[in-house]
Amino acid sequence: MNKRCDGEMRLICGAIRLDGANAPEEMVRAMAAQMDVPRLAPGLSLWRDGPIAMAVLDFSRHGTPGPELPAQNGTTIAADVRLDDRDALRQSLGADISTTDDGLLLSALEKLGPSGLDRVPGDFAFAAWNRETQRLTCGRDAFGIRPFAYAYRPGEFFAFASLPKAIHGSGVVPKIVDEDTLLRRATLIYRFDDSLIAGIRRLPPAHFLEVSRDGISLNRYWQLDRAGAGTRRCSPEEAARELRHLVDDAVRCRIPDRGEVGAHLSGGLDSSAIAILAARALRGGERKLHAWSFIDRKPDGCAMEDETDFVQSVLRQEGDIDWTPIPPPESPVIGAGPLDADKMAPIGEDIPDIAVCARAERQGIGVILSGWGGDQGATFNGIGALVELFRRGRWRTAARGITALAREQKIGRARLLYRHVICWLLPEFLVRTVGRVRGRSQGVTEEFRGILSPAARERLAGAQRAYPGMAPDGRENRWRLLTDPHRAERTELWAQVGALHGIAFAFPLLDRRVAEFALSLPSEMFVREGFRRAIFREAMSGVLPERVRLRHTKYAPFPNAYLDIGARKSELLAQLDVYERNETVRRLIDLPEARRRVEALPSPDVLRGWLERGGRVRGYADLIGLLRALWVAEYLCQHATEQPARSAAGGGL
Repeated sequence: MNKRCDGEMRLICGAIRLDGANAPEEMVRAMAAQMDVPRLAPGLSLWRDGPIAMAVLDFSRHGTPGPELPAQNGTTIAADVRLDDRDALRQSLGADISTTDDGLLLSALEKLGPSGLDRVPGDFAFAAWNRETQRLTCGRDAFGIRPFAYAYRPGEFFAFASLPKAIHGSGVVPKIVDEDTLLRRATLIYRFDDSLIAGIRRLPPAHFLEVSRDGISLNRYWQLDRAGAGTRRCSPEEAARELRHLVDDAVRCRIPDRGEVGAHLSGGLDSSAIAILAARALRGGERKLHAWSFIDRKPDGCAMEDETDFVQSVLRQEGDIDWTPIPPPESPVIGAGPLDADKMAPIGEDIPDIAVCARAERQGIGVILSGWGGDQGATFNGIGALVELFRRGRWRTAARGITALAREQKIGRARLLYRHVICWLLPEFLVRTVGRVRGRSQGVTEEFRGILSPAARERLAGAQRAYPGMAPDGRENRWRLLTDPHRAERTELWAQVGALHGIAFAFPLLDRRVAEFALSLPSEMFVREGFRRAIFREAMSGVLPERVRLRHTKYAPFPNAYLDIGARKSELLAQLDVYERNETVRRLIDLPEARRRVEALPSPDVLRGWLERGGRVRGYADLIGLLRALWVAEYLCQHATEQPARSAAGGGL
């Protein structure tokens, strides 16, 4: 088994002048300083050669200078990388056993070329400069685990960094909010390359970029096999055994040789399985896993359920996991703290994700394992699987699946038949009509759009999701979920949170081998014997406690947060007074409508009733849509200039 040498993160940055001038070293130092965390004293490696300068911040150095950047045959690389199956890669490349991960990546690039990056397993983002061709090649791993942002001005410069703040914070481009991107993201319309700051782009996953004085080119080097989805022929037992082996290997590959390791533990299937497998792997080396769970406070008289009992089932079974509960923030009201400019995410010290990383930093942890990405592949919930069987003429199999779900979940067969088959075959307008008749309100996104100004709604009118919604086919849905831009958006968010504490996040269920195998399985393996996510449940027999493995319901981590919102109506109204003074907010948000909705917020008792009944009743989408609009207003107040712009002007090297 090949393991990573150390788990802590790296961040990279650099710039190339395209006008023939020498690269300004001081600018690259300024870019690195924007990503630095002085209390962690990361080692800095800086390299310059004529028109280009590159730097690497290595958070495992702890005050010692960084090594020279790897170079080979006139090519120098700056990389943030964690590789799988190193021995096989070394052997195929003829590399020495002492070669580091970034050195191996450089060897692969030299031998295979950028189009051969599909043969490099692992997570990476890099920039490699070839002195002879005067060409910079940049690449990003298959699922976008490691972040990579860039700014390009033809004939002038190309700048790159792990985090966008290195580019706009150092003045390479001015910090101007791209309002169109902001509106798209708030309506959950993601694109692989967009950025909240005008003039900055993101390198899409599974792509490489080549830059020279002649221009820039973007190319894909790998993609999931869409045609092969669902074509594997094997028994469920064989599939479960292979999936268990692949997930176990993916976890072990992401555990560093030394040091402390952490994991999310939500109580759900994905995070619980990853935490248990990691705890068992570490136990063999006489190390303990550290785990954190989001556990809500319990107000008096509150009967709402959360994940506590399921988390405790895991802890009782594994015994030696060092566990810490993470409470919700003291003040959930919008405007209570700063928002990150690059991701519109809160970064206050009491924000749960930040609190996890702060505790991990104090415990000397360099890598945190997460179950994120399972829903898209290995633990796919089977959406579209039963209607797929029906459309393929396998009516008896589809009927057995619905009957088993009805029996196991104690839901009427007619209701399940409508949900899993009939509604997929009806025209969309008819499905919406049925929903209204049944008392279903508009969705969150529709409610959010209703609080935008007419001008903002018009700007959104032409925006479409980069990928379509779900289809009446489980195979197609797995492919769409695994290739949706939201996946990389989430991994980048965790990378930015981790960067504040020198911590790298790892996602075993987004291991390429796991994702490809899950995509290849027939859809009926994910919905069988009355269970969705069935094949993963079978694979984790003997790993997950039965109470977790056979659960059907997943609870919100902090269900009481909405009660706090209802109790703080006056604070929200005061915040609206602040937003009224911002011209940019007034231009994009219909503040009178937002105020009307805040004033109409139900009392905590009414909200409690909604949540105790499952949280999907009339009024819930209104509340979430309102909070999303207030979130956008707060972001604009903190980061937007009074003069909107859709592309950067000024700035530069």
